[in-house]
Amino acid sequence: MVPPSTPSRRTVLAGVGVGLAAALAGCSGSDSHQSPPADGTLVTDYTAAMTRASGDRPPIVAPRATSGDAGQADEPSATPQPLSHRVIESDAEAAALEVAEDATNAAAVRRLVAETAYADESVLLYQRRIGECYDLQVNYVTRDADGSPSVQFCRVIRDAEVACERERRDYIAAAIRLPDPGDEYGGLSVGSGGSCGPVPEQYRTGSESA
Repeated sequence: MVPPSTPSRRTVLAGVGVGLAAALAGCSGSDSHQSPPADGTLVTDYTAAMTRASGDRPPIVAPRATSGDAGQADEPSATPQPLSHRVIESDAEAAALEVAEDATNAAAVRRLVAETAYADESVLLYQRRIGECYDLQVNYVTRDADGSPSVQFCRVIRDAEVACERERRDYIAAAIRLPDPGDEYGGLSVGSGGSCGPVPEQYRTGSESA
């Protein structure tokens, strides 16, 4: 009797991805998929850079502000803290960030943050855990009627030639340069879905040019 062939890693991951996508669609919080609002425009003139780190240290950390005297309230502590999401609005905030030396694509992330013109732009940093066999992508960026941006991420299976273990998890982070200064919008929403879907039709008809 001929034994059944062993399925490839891509085949196994594809099946797992379908199940996880369905599970993620029902989650709540900053990592959950969010339905787009009824109005708004598509933003295409953004720039994104991704970085990744294995192990327990996230690729991006931000110094924690002290609670000392009024004249020292904005001085960072010596112990940097990991972040999940944050908007960088100034050169001072950009200079306070740390990107791990051993993180992938670290130079590109540092360059994006350092070269942003914060008088006219801002940078969203988003960081989370992800399975070692998966990658994170920006699906699309929109701006609602009040001018507040919304960034939708999606998860994809990494290339088959990438060595990975399904049980292991990495940290992955995105730095996204948005074409508006942070003080011009009152809020920012971040969504993350289990798969990369098409841009909703309501945004495709009224998109902004890059």
